[in-house]
Amino acid sequence: MGTWIWIWICICGGFLCPKWKWFRWPERLVIFTFGLVFSKGLMALVLQNLSSFLTDSLNLKLKEATTIVNLQEGLRNMLQICVALCIDAYLGYRWMLILSSLLYSAGLFLLALSVPGGEGCPSNCFKELKHTSFWEGLTLVVVGGAAQVIPLCALSFEQTRVAKSPEDCEPARVQVGCFRFTVKIGGWRYFLQKVIRWLLFVFLIMGSLTSVFCFFFYYDAWQQHFVQSAVAIFIGLLWFLCGFPFYGPRRLQPSPLSIMLRTLIAAWRKRHLKYQINLDEEDQNHSLTDHLELLNSAAVKESPADDNLRTRWRLCTVTEVEQTKLLLDIIPMSATFIVYGMVKSLGNTFFIEQADTMRGGTPLVLLQLIQLISQSAVNKGYKMVLGKRIQRIKRQYSDGVKIGIGMLTSILCCAVASQVESKRLKALKKKGLLDNPEAKAPMSASWLLLQFIFLGAMEGLAGDGILNFFGHYVPDSRRYAPVFTSSLTGFGTILSIGFIAIIDYYSRFRYKESWIGESVNESRLDLIYRAYAMLAVLNCFIYAYVASSYSYDNIIGRPENEQEIPVLEVQHQQETAAGDQQNKQEQEEYQLQRMPVR
Repeated sequence: MGTWIWIWICICGGFLCPKWKWFRWPERLVIFTFGLVFSKGLMALVLQNLSSFLTDSLNLKLKEATTIVNLQEGLRNMLQICVALCIDAYLGYRWMLILSSLLYSAGLFLLALSVPGGEGCPSNCFKELKHTSFWEGLTLVVVGGAAQVIPLCALSFEQTRVAKSPEDCEPARVQVGCFRFTVKIGGWRYFLQKVIRWLLFVFLIMGSLTSVFCFFFYYDAWQQHFVQSAVAIFIGLLWFLCGFPFYGPRRLQPSPLSIMLRTLIAAWRKRHLKYQINLDEEDQNHSLTDHLELLNSAAVKESPADDNLRTRWRLCTVTEVEQTKLLLDIIPMSATFIVYGMVKSLGNTFFIEQADTMRGGTPLVLLQLIQLISQSAVNKGYKMVLGKRIQRIKRQYSDGVKIGIGMLTSILCCAVASQVESKRLKALKKKGLLDNPEAKAPMSASWLLLQFIFLGAMEGLAGDGILNFFGHYVPDSRRYAPVFTSSLTGFGTILSIGFIAIIDYYSRFRYKESWIGESVNESRLDLIYRAYAMLAVLNCFIYAYVASSYSYDNIIGRPENEQEIPVLEVQHQQETAAGDQQNKQEQEEYQLQRMPVR
């Protein structure tokens, strides 16, 4: 142990050494996030298998456990938009990461305290939960988990985003100890960035493997899972605080959501203006489009002498107005992504309960690892086989095709899950165990392998395609593409609760019995999967219609590349001929002239 500590001190001391002048401070300080990255990997399976904790340890009914899991996961993803706004306007990345880690660790400790003792939990445990620390811990985990994702990614992986070294650099040999490397002159930062990035992935994988090991040998030790995750986050936070004095002052910046809100308010306040756009040919790159022209009044400067209109939400730049139009244009397309979140929620609820009621041979953790491998393999395979080819032929991004294939895969996932569940129920009925809520089906859990593979393929295609879609067509996409993707997925998870309630009401009204019983053996998950498959088929037709009419040429540049911010000044036309005052007011128009504002 002492040897590993000395090696760790040498690595950290080497990265922080001032002699490394080719390595900037922000990149060197990434090492202080290694502990939190490790804890992030450790938490990979804890929340993903929360359904088993609720049904096995707390003895909750299937419907109650599913509702709680979908609610916490959906809120955790949807709250990332609020977190992004708070980061940009108030706290910054570092303070948000500190606050979120404290909340996360405290929530996990409270969940550990809510685990029942040796006597187990009573049958009406849902009512007894109010006397424990479960709800307080779950609330802190939801808020802390939502607030940790964005700052941790920004301070770790985003700081080590590798830029390609110049092609005209000549290679050179460099010797480090007993090893020799061939690098390009001037490409030291490129080489060291890759080293730091590899170390980040190593710590993330180490945390994930530790979690897999614990679940593989101690699956039911939920108190141990919660405690070790809380301790890992707290230790990672202490290590992060060691590098806090080296960071510079926080930088607050506007967000696309605040820009959109300011533009809508400014356009509403000046909705009475009528004008014509009169710009020179050289200024066409900064002109307003005719699309959604009601928003164009937000870029009109009513009083040339008033320079404080922007602080009072009465004036926006032309670029901000066009960014708002772009955000409003993607709303119909984004609405078709919600079903992806609904189908994805099955993997953390019903799929896990299926695996728990089948005989061993294939552990659930192994199925989840295969799902992750399928997600990565399908994503890489699509990029190699179809992605570049579609982009080269159509000269546009292939996100639409990728998302469409992923949605088709979601249909296959639900259909396969329905067939496997029908076979499981028949096996239970043949053995006379259908009414036993704790009975194990006489078939191996390896039957679930195909549906987990399809679920991973759906995430690799549709999930990554949605992320790339927002990355290409959302302003300031580098920061907000993951936020929009997670929020839509979370919204779909929340809607899954309502969809299950509708299915439950329909089954009670039509067949006089509920398809969602107190346990998996007393439910008809095969029919529920068919309902999800029908919903996915309907969504595929809607997506095909919306995607075919969507314009994929509206890629907007990043705001920091803008050299000047144009606004539009209002000038009244002067009429030489005298006329009636009423006709003059009716014919009065506005000309818009560009004036730069630094």
